[in-house]
Amino acid sequence: MLVKIIVLLLTVWQVLADTSFIENGTRTKLFELIDNEIPTFRVTIPDNMLTELKEACQVPFTAHDDSIDRIIKTLKGEKVEPREEPKVKTKEATLVVEINGEKKSFDKVTFSLGGNSSRLMARQGYNIKIRGKKDLYGLTQFKLRSDAHDATYLRTKLVSDIHNRLGLTSISASYVILYINDEYYGLHMIIESLKLPWIKGKFDDEDTPYLYNCSKGACFLNPNCMYTCENENEDVTDNSEFSEFLKKVETANSAKDIEDIFEIDQFLYEMAYEYLLGAWDHIFIGHNFVLYKQKNGKWNIIYYDYDNDFGQDPVDVEYGLVETNPNKDYANYTFDEWFNRPIRVVDILLYKNQDRFKKIMNDFVTRAFNPDVLFPRIDELKELIRPHVKYDKTPDENGICPGVINFVNPIEYSYEQFEANSEFTTIEKKELRGSAYGIKYWILARYRRTCETFNLDCNPVYLDENYEYPIVKEMEGEIDTHKFDGIDFTVFQGGNPFYHRDSNDTYSYTIDSSKPSQTPISEEPTSTQISNAEPTSTQDSKYKCLSELVGYPCCAKGIKAVYAKDEYGEWGYDFKKNEWCGLTPYEERTKEETCWSEKYGYPCCNGCYVFETDDDGQWGYENNQWCGIQSYCSN
Repeated sequence: MLVKIIVLLLTVWQVLADTSFIENGTRTKLFELIDNEIPTFRVTIPDNMLTELKEACQVPFTAHDDSIDRIIKTLKGEKVEPREEPKVKTKEATLVVEINGEKKSFDKVTFSLGGNSSRLMARQGYNIKIRGKKDLYGLTQFKLRSDAHDATYLRTKLVSDIHNRLGLTSISASYVILYINDEYYGLHMIIESLKLPWIKGKFDDEDTPYLYNCSKGACFLNPNCMYTCENENEDVTDNSEFSEFLKKVETANSAKDIEDIFEIDQFLYEMAYEYLLGAWDHIFIGHNFVLYKQKNGKWNIIYYDYDNDFGQDPVDVEYGLVETNPNKDYANYTFDEWFNRPIRVVDILLYKNQDRFKKIMNDFVTRAFNPDVLFPRIDELKELIRPHVKYDKTPDENGICPGVINFVNPIEYSYEQFEANSEFTTIEKKELRGSAYGIKYWILARYRRTCETFNLDCNPVYLDENYEYPIVKEMEGEIDTHKFDGIDFTVFQGGNPFYHRDSNDTYSYTIDSSKPSQTPISEEPTSTQISNAEPTSTQDSKYKCLSELVGYPCCAKGIKAVYAKDEYGEWGYDFKKNEWCGLTPYEERTKEETCWSEKYGYPCCNGCYVFETDDDGQWGYENNQWCGIQSYCSN
């Protein structure tokens, strides 16, 4: 019976899924042309510039190791000399693009070395601007990025596709094969640049004086953005309207106060994106977005740089924090755990506007962030790029892969890691200080957690703890949780030195505390059993069943089918309420006379599920708080 139910549910949900991931006519024409094809881009620059380019790309991986120290010194008021980065740029470039057998040539092109942290990697990023009033199917200015931090080449593409699927104001991204002076440089992402030409094409707003690029950090939509965001129009000297907008956002007490000057829904969708996709490289650090005043008088926030999403290097969510969460299972963080620093605009527009945000979260999950939608899209994209990734990751007789330009640090993720990490396997590359959850595992875990937190109507097939997924054991690694060990972030003042919450206010969503296991389910599915136990409370216990310890109700009388089993006993599923429920009665155990964890300010657990072990002992999580595992659990 269970198999029939699951097959039926899966069929219904798949029928509801869109057959086309992005509606046509919503993006720059180029990206609609190359959705299912990878074009070839041939750039030609003067030979002396190519030599200069190659020399500039010889950068050791440790070149930016002092970055955090430099920021801390700056915040302390100490003088820090700007880092000198080689600038390689020429206006004497040409470009030939081959799409579907058709060639388009451009003889007035500006070409430059781009990227930031990618400068340390084996493959580099570049910027291209087409001049002379010509365009490439609507595109005149764009980035070519190697996305060397991402083993899968999928994260940037998926995130931009999700934004466009939802109809948000967003850039687009896809794939190209790059040659420079007839030398093969391999698979690259092509990404729209949020510059003045993009605004003109998107909004019919030529040479706008109201486009600010916030790339330096510490812009939390407060007056400090005046110092860290730059106007993209070099002719503009009066930035008073931008300043006035920031002041109004800073002093707003509700969404109503800024509804007429700010695209609040766009901002809320981006906050949902930050949580769902594990984005830590935007509002938390205060960069990688632009602020643009539209013709309707409203300012809009538009994001860029997506290669650190979907569980890539998630320890960076702790950047700037003195006190960090002892729970390092980032994929299963609650909303409150992920939004771990005070940001005033977030408090006003999300925590004090919860009903509106919950509707947006529901729409986001229903239309664009669920396994039924994303798993097939991942499979499609993998099929498209797989042969190119395999070629790029096959080293020559000297051990160097095609397209690698930085021979000081030629290390990169392997083809096998591409295959594994685009599915459910966590990987690590210690030489690059990188680690990442498998993309599909991240989606599964965060989908489950969000469905619980926001009480959404979700597909029970993926909520079922017996849902099977494969792990490639020989590729499996661990998530780095120690990146910031030994760094004193005191000067960051909790991640945001410009705002401190009123201690009398509460900023919290109602959170369920259970979480999907990262341990893969056995290859052979367990058969459904029938539980004869009826949850009954003992005389002195406030609990009737074990599931109540982790925030789930006992099953109603009549529900006896066992769909899962773990440390909290047997689990049933209430299809009327679309929620899991507990079948195993709670039995009071003999507690220790002295609870060892109380001296640290935490009670002892009633259950035995161990979330973390440290020098003090084993820790569990019940009733929305940490607790110490008691000695009877080892019996």
